[in-house]
Amino acid sequence: MIEASEFVEWLLKYYLPPMIANASPVLVKGARRIDRGRLFIDGKPVFGSNKTWEGLLIGVVNSYIAGSSLALVFRDSYLAFLGLGAGLFALLGDMIGAFIKRRIGLKPGDPALFLDQWDFILGATFFYYVTNTIQVFEKPEYILILLVLTFILHVSTNLIAYVLGLKQSKL
Repeated sequence: MIEASEFVEWLLKYYLPPMIANASPVLVKGARRIDRGRLFIDGKPVFGSNKTWEGLLIGVVNSYIAGSSLALVFRDSYLAFLGLGAGLFALLGDMIGAFIKRRIGLKPGDPALFLDQWDFILGATFFYYVTNTIQVFEKPEYILILLVLTFILHVSTNLIAYVLGLKQSKL
């Protein structure tokens, strides 16, 4: 049986910072591309024009702020470190997703169902794996629920961003 309050606490502690990191880059108009406009060996951009140093920086900073705030709320200073690391790895996961999208011929901003919704979650989860943050894996059903919720939230927030003119794609 899943206890809703336990799940919400788990979600806040471990996945709110990477979610904030993933949502933050849209707040800045980055000019300095991470790939510097270089092409990969297949002649396609490495990441594309939407992956910028400014977006990476705001995502990491915001995930650290979120983790630090959670550290105060839950009186666990380790959550600041986890927020920073999970946010960074979430953004790296998003960059891997962009790399894959370029390889299959999708342009920056083009939707890729499931990849767009889960690349950052998988990046953050990988961070928790390599740091042996066992609390994330103690209840695997939480991860499954997270994936479903993330899919729904990601599609919904992208639709809102599209309506507001912040994104070019509904997905």
